[in-house]
Amino acid sequence: MLIKLIEVKRSMRGGSASLSEIYLNPSHIISVTDDQIANEGMINEVKNLGLIEGVNFSKVVILEGSHTRALTIVGTPVEVYGKIKKKQILRG
Repeated sequence: MLIKLIEVKRSMRGGSASLSEIYLNPSHIISVTDDQIANEGMINEVKNLGLIEGVNFSKVVILEGSHTRALTIVGTPVEVYGKIKKKQILRG
């Protein structure tokens, strides 16, 4: 079962950020932590992205084959974990 999260994407050259939906397999998630860099660096861009003031971001590390990739996701680690746990409970 896949979970839907909102990813924050930044262009490679420090341009503006954008949001996109991403669907992840919870069994490929290695860790979910507070993303302090995004929380501090995105303060000015939150309104431009259509997010409410005070929103927090998490760093989600996923396993892709033999490599890992870090994603910046909208929401606190507790909120992201809640989505992961909810889907696992519904599996039956």
